[in-house]
Amino acid sequence: MNHMPSHTWNEIGRWGDSVRANLAAWHSDQKAAVGEGFAIYPEHNLHMLLYAASYDGQGAISMRAARDYTKITRDTSYEVLTMIRFGRFDEVLEVGDRPRQEVQGAFWDFAQGYAHLKLGDPDFASLYLARVQKAAETAKTGFRFHTAQDLLPIVAGILEGEMQQMAGELDDAIATFERAALRQEALTYDEPEPLPFSAFHWLGAALLEAGRYDEAEQAYRRELKDHPKNGWSLFGIRQALTAKGEATDEITREFDETWARSDTWIRGSKF
Repeated sequence: MNHMPSHTWNEIGRWGDSVRANLAAWHSDQKAAVGEGFAIYPEHNLHMLLYAASYDGQGAISMRAARDYTKITRDTSYEVLTMIRFGRFDEVLEVGDRPRQEVQGAFWDFAQGYAHLKLGDPDFASLYLARVQKAAETAKTGFRFHTAQDLLPIVAGILEGEMQQMAGELDDAIATFERAALRQEALTYDEPEPLPFSAFHWLGAALLEAGRYDEAEQAYRRELKDHPKNGWSLFGIRQALTAKGEATDEITREFDETWARSDTWIRGSKF
């Protein structure tokens, strides 16, 4: 009963309420562990908590939930994915326990590659990208309702696109990000979703860098339909509108209200 309203809160963009609901559910789970009350699906409550907190910009809560998820599942994939979401790249490299499951292991590979790239080691990034791409082709098992062939091209595309963008190949990066974003948009409904971020955020940022402001705005608005009132997309929209000389007090107010609970300073529209 603590947890279930969060499914509604997510759908209408009340991310702060979703965070509070799942914090209450996780508190119930912890009480149950010492014989006070009862618990149902504690890993699901933590997954929803890290997911909602990610979209709400609450990095400390998201990453704490992800660490607790690791403790009860022995799966480090969400620990490193939330660190990627909030730009904690040096901390990603400290998580050395790669999950044994095919998809979760490939998520870990993606995070390691992305962190190495952002920390100035593109050779290691290429190595990990190759591992993710191979898993996307050969993995026999999936994650929840999704196949490896559905999920892994998304994170592979984010990593490959970021490599292209950092190498100055901006048009190629935009095309790669767009393919990843469309794949993610086409995923079967699942809540919480398997990834705590959207490839559209990378696409929008690349379009902004290319000066393609109308397309950037459209990318962020398209993403906003799936995740209403999330500050990542609202910030990107404000950047695009500002570049076009069309920014309004309304978009600034909407972003400020949405991001009021955030502990994250957005340097760009990705993180």
